[in-house]
Amino acid sequence: MWKRIKISSGWFILLLFISLASPAQKLTIRLADQAREDFSWNEAIDLYTYAHERNPENTYVIRRLAECYRSIGNTEEVEKWLEMLIEMGEWVPEDYYHFSMALKVNGKYKESEEALNEYAVLRPEDGRIQRDQSLLEYINFLLDDSVRYEVNPVPFNTKGSDWGPTLYENKLIYVSTGDPDASRDIKYNWDELPFLDLYYVEIDEYGNYTEPKIYAEELMTSFHDGPAVFDEKNKRMYFNSNRSTKNSSRQGQENNLQIYYADWENGEWVFKGGFKYNDVQFNLRHPSLSPDGNVLYFASDMAGGKGGNDIYFCRKENGEWSQPINLEDINTPGEELFPFISAEGVLYFSSNGHGGMGSLDIYMALPDRGVFTTVENMGYPVNSSRDDFGIYLDDVGMSGYFSSDRPGGKGYDDIYEVEILWIPVQIKGTVRDRINTYEVSDARVALLDENRDTIEVSYSKEDGEFAFNALKQRNYYVEVSKPDYVTAGKDISTYNKLPNEKIEVEIFIEMDFILLEKPDQLEPLSLEMVDGNQLQIIQIEHINYGFDSDRIDSDAAFILDKVVNLVNQYGDLEIIIESHTDAKGSDEYNLGLSKRRATSAYNYLVKKGLDPNTIEYSGYGETQLLNHCDDGVECNDAEHAINRRSIIKVVRRGKYKTKRDSRSIFYF
Repeated sequence: MWKRIKISSGWFILLLFISLASPAQKLTIRLADQAREDFSWNEAIDLYTYAHERNPENTYVIRRLAECYRSIGNTEEVEKWLEMLIEMGEWVPEDYYHFSMALKVNGKYKESEEALNEYAVLRPEDGRIQRDQSLLEYINFLLDDSVRYEVNPVPFNTKGSDWGPTLYENKLIYVSTGDPDASRDIKYNWDELPFLDLYYVEIDEYGNYTEPKIYAEELMTSFHDGPAVFDEKNKRMYFNSNRSTKNSSRQGQENNLQIYYADWENGEWVFKGGFKYNDVQFNLRHPSLSPDGNVLYFASDMAGGKGGNDIYFCRKENGEWSQPINLEDINTPGEELFPFISAEGVLYFSSNGHGGMGSLDIYMALPDRGVFTTVENMGYPVNSSRDDFGIYLDDVGMSGYFSSDRPGGKGYDDIYEVEILWIPVQIKGTVRDRINTYEVSDARVALLDENRDTIEVSYSKEDGEFAFNALKQRNYYVEVSKPDYVTAGKDISTYNKLPNEKIEVEIFIEMDFILLEKPDQLEPLSLEMVDGNQLQIIQIEHINYGFDSDRIDSDAAFILDKVVNLVNQYGDLEIIIESHTDAKGSDEYNLGLSKRRATSAYNYLVKKGLDPNTIEYSGYGETQLLNHCDDGVECNDAEHAINRRSIIKVVRRGKYKTKRDSRSIFYF
């Protein structure tokens, strides 16, 4: 159904009767060829079928039937007619290739591989062979990954075509031909189904659907209308239509799909006009908006692309859409269609150019510093051997809808619910010694669930690194232990993470020394001169903060509690707190935030019983960044988080008087 882009005239019906009445085989084939050139595939199929019945040995007619059925996506018929050519011995090498592709779409992967091997012998120079052979092997891998999803058809599918779902104001809005037996008489010449309209169903709190109704009837035309996407903030709808231009009519007029928009005014949708870059020579289809409404994605066959249809995007700048930009890293010489940008920034789309299980498969591309490069097939059963397209996911990215013409459906295209049962993320970390910050190897690292039940255990490598495969939307705890060290751990949340995202953490552990007696004086780590006076740096600790937060979390509290214990053991120690921020936000705001962070650490220590007169605290804003993430530099959150810190210095004022051969070992 994604191929429905043209409107052609209906005069072939008359020619059909003429050809059927005529005994002239050549006239019938000529009329069929004319219908084929005008994209009137069903009329052409009827005429070629009539010609085949009169002369079953005519290989030209058989090959044309295979081509027409391939154009409307009826791969069962493509398989039938190409198999007939091959059995007659009247094939050309390309017939074997198309036969293999039809078999793959029909789910006959072994037979597809055999036909592809035959083609490889005939045309070994064809670069598609190695790719398609690898893809047939890849399909077996995708089939093994079926436990990730639960897929079910929605109850309101019709015998016609239903696809393009999206959610807006508790309504599921989609496009449909309606039931072909009950819909309007005007049919689309490509497949003889009624033209597409926008429909909706409401969803109650239990997930039940109401009966389908026409959506935005005030925008309805006698042409294709939809699918649609919504800018919730500005109450604007962008939608597809190939409505006629001025002075045109349905008969004899060919219009490509364009993007239009309407605004919600006084309780109805008011048509406002066409998208800035509409061009009647090309299709602009399947719009999708970023959550903030400032980036519009769409598919188009406009000039300069890499294939039949490519995915483009425009940014809204000063209220105007920028020039379309081709997503070259994900587009192929094939078809890329149905972009959907999720709330978390993942781009989903359908393609037959990246390989896959058959025709269109649904893929996802993860953002990396604002660029989409890595493309991943979503796998079975979201994808099948047929066309799978038009996915929409909720804000969490764990459930939604998509469309497919897979076998077993009710109509030509059907809408399916999908629940994503698990999405992989990775927890990757390093174990370090808290005092010396060097990497600790052979530490036992355990991944625990939110109930503190152990899921998996590993040991840190020579460089202190460890890694766990985890799941999105979970709370975990990573616990690190090693002989002679105090056990430590860290809470980790995978909520709202991207698929396959790496969560990087550092976990500090320290040696557990049991002393027979406490040393009279602690040897300093280093000495500093402050205002001409010597300052002994006894211990340095670091605590971190969440974005735009001054809250002392459990990790920070653990460190501050140890500082309190150390100061309580020695009466001559003081504390200096130096707080910092990342570069997000203005200089003035960050300076204030750093002071609040310093104050929160100060208040925590005072509440734990330390003398306020022994604590100094200061905020430095973003003036002392630890990495390259300055203003205007694009960094991920893990990189920014390094700069969101407070340095806790345990100090002693005055000159260090005692010399020792080695540093005292003490416990705190």
